[in-house]
Amino acid sequence: MADEADIANAYITNAIEAALGSRQQKVPSLVITKECKECGEEIPLARRQLGFQFCISCAEETERRKSLFADY
Repeated sequence: MADEADIANAYITNAIEAALGSRQQKVPSLVITKECKECGEEIPLARRQLGFQFCISCAEETERRKSLFADY
């Protein structure tokens, strides 16, 4: 016979599995584009294969802007 702790553990396990299952379904598939999302310039093939969606210049600018607000 299961006690309250066993029932609670089973409930938690089921809840976690359900949450992870729904999260995995929401992950978008990786779309490889040739052009930078910011400026439209072509992204080098090696960079695209790694999943980057911004050219180097736009990526550097984005990181610079993020670092300006990192402490807020």
